[in-house]
Amino acid sequence: MPFKNGHTLATGRPKGSSNKSTEIVKRNVALLLENNIQIVQDDLDQMTPRDRVNALLQFMKFVIPTQKAIEVEDVTTHEKDEEYIKRLLEIPEENYVKLHERN
Repeated sequence: MPFKNGHTLATGRPKGSSNKSTEIVKRNVALLLENNIQIVQDDLDQMTPRDRVNALLQFMKFVIPTQKAIEVEDVTTHEKDEEYIKRLLEIPEENYVKLHERN
């Protein structure tokens, strides 16, 4: 049955709640590490420093959520301020008073 706007019977998973399969994987990885911690530590000790860091970073992915990349606009605050001031100066004085009385 296709989704229809206004449908209230099923609300879906609440925002911020975790996926059950992800939780199962995390729990199993944690158990694997807990039960074999000495073996894992011995293996890490035998690795080169570069490989050890890479292995630890891979383990961290199961503990710390990966950050989403964001796009940053290249306009500085100073440039925005100058543009805003120029636009304000172009407004006739009688209109400026009317605009700011509303706020």
